[in-house]
Amino acid sequence: MILKKDIKKTFTEIAHIKVSFSFFVFFIFFSLASGSKAQEIDFGQYSSAYSLTLSELIPSEELDFGTIIQNQGLTTIDITNAKVLTLEGVKYLDVLLDITADDYLLLNGDLGCETDPTCRIAFTLQAAYANRGDNDTNEAYNMTVLSNVASAQFQILQRESGPPGPPPTPVYEGYNPSLFNETAYIYIFGSLNVGSVDAGSYSGQIMVTLNYD
Repeated sequence: MILKKDIKKTFTEIAHIKVSFSFFVFFIFFSLASGSKAQEIDFGQYSSAYSLTLSELIPSEELDFGTIIQNQGLTTIDITNAKVLTLEGVKYLDVLLDITADDYLLLNGDLGCETDPTCRIAFTLQAAYANRGDNDTNEAYNMTVLSNVASAQFQILQRESGPPGPPPTPVYEGYNPSLFNETAYIYIFGSLNVGSVDAGSYSGQIMVTLNYD
């Protein structure tokens, strides 16, 4: 799905920049090791029966940098104003999460601006997740980000201690997924570095990849 984020352009003596941001989100139902390594479990025929659901917590909320002025420099959105996604899946399983963002927002999405500093805005990705069952940024863990790629492995519902839980319960007559599912929360935020760029509409992409470990 594609989630478009827009900031309205205003007209003053100083040109302003309209920033749009798109999230390209896709997820894999189940991805497991073959069982060739020690202590890894292959869930075999049950692996396709369990899904991950990734959604916007509040679709109408924007990743909103506000009004941005040329040569403004660093403009940051912190975690308290992040775009929030929800991740629902089998609570005692681990997930692998990768979030990849473009290095630059480009004027009118023009790929020719990737090497032109007058029509690109540098973007720095930040991301975090909360997996204690609540949408609470105070319980969030910052994800490691390298070259605008954020990565993490975590339990959908954090275990207090002990080894990983059992494999998913096989689907049976009267099976109720809600008894085994839990929701984790993903926070996407970051900063722009606005230099002497042309005014107009700038856009970039963020891709979220998710699968069971």
